[in-house]
Amino acid sequence: MYIFFGVFAAAGLLCGIVSASLVYSRWNVTHNGIETMGTVVDLQYSKSSVAPVVSYMDENGRKRLYESTSYTSTNPPEIGDEITLYYLPENPDKIALEGEGWFNLFPLIFFFTHGGVGFGGIYWLEKKRRLYNWLQQFGKEIQAKQTEVKRGSNKGRSYYTLKCEWLDPYTQQLYNFESDTLSTDPSDSLPVGSPVRVLIDPDNPKRYWVDLSFLDT
Repeated sequence: MYIFFGVFAAAGLLCGIVSASLVYSRWNVTHNGIETMGTVVDLQYSKSSVAPVVSYMDENGRKRLYESTSYTSTNPPEIGDEITLYYLPENPDKIALEGEGWFNLFPLIFFFTHGGVGFGGIYWLEKKRRLYNWLQQFGKEIQAKQTEVKRGSNKGRSYYTLKCEWLDPYTQQLYNFESDTLSTDPSDSLPVGSPVRVLIDPDNPKRYWVDLSFLDT
């Protein structure tokens, strides 16, 4: 699971870096560059979207062309349109067209989606690992009773979750516990009613770990 979530986290982080780089690059051009007007002289098509080819003059009076890679189907440009643009005097081919900066935020979407899954998953695994280590040292061992094995599936692969319950003899409060997901059905080894070893936090039984490690042996 660490590898699975790590891949998502790495992909999200990479997208975040790319987005930050693009945003900074555009900011540098618009704040340190020269503002001028360009003319749409051609259009590039991609399915139902278009991107403009813009002609402009640099500060030395040289005519230049800029082929935008920002395709849009909303209010598409037309040949002859005047567009404000910015360019760096030391690098006139470094262009920022007015109104196209929001395209740089696309990688940021993947930063939140993939990165959210990845970093959120790693945080969840680390939280469980720390709880497990704490319960191994300070937890109280109880014997719960198996009540159900819940079966689920994901992409054609089955997984199982064992449920059990325990009645606190002092408070008479009934607690329900659920194991980590298993790749094999534990019903044969633990039929309904079988005792199940559970480690709980003595001060908060809702912090627990269902011990099914013997199933691996």
